[in-house]
Amino acid sequence: MTTIPAGIAADLHRLVESEDLGSSFFAAAADHASSARHRDAWQALHELEIRTQAGVSAFLARAQQAIPSTNAVADTVGRIGGSGMHLLPYGLQLRAVRETTTRYLPAFHRLARHYENTAEAQFFDYVVHHELAIIEFTSLALADAPTCIDPVQRLLDRPVPLL
Repeated sequence: MTTIPAGIAADLHRLVESEDLGSSFFAAAADHASSARHRDAWQALHELEIRTQAGVSAFLARAQQAIPSTNAVADTVGRIGGSGMHLLPYGLQLRAVRETTTRYLPAFHRLARHYENTAEAQFFDYVVHHELAIIEFTSLALADAPTCIDPVQRLLDRPVPLL
């Protein structure tokens, strides 16, 4: 097991939290979506989170870090939050997702910087790009762009690095 700085360990915990929260949130939002288009978008986001979760679990196994690969509290909060999203106007749903996603981005950037020039660099670049794709999706969807899911789909069309 390699020793990592405490701040990086905290950011890895945030990454696990984010993926558990996101995957359960998007799954529940898809289950309660008000239209097929919204359901399809939430399902694509759920798939992106599931793939990223698998990458995080694989990284933690490779790195032999004493960091749990799941966060039950985040999973529960995501399910509850996603189940109630349909009660909000779609624009507010999107802004809430963008705000939450944006809050995780600094931790993901720190992880990418910490692991740059290592064998894990591509994975942590992917982690940042997956979060940026979600933010871009929300911006495009708020503008009612018919191609709003494209940033997410581009990542789904590629394998997760080092998975």
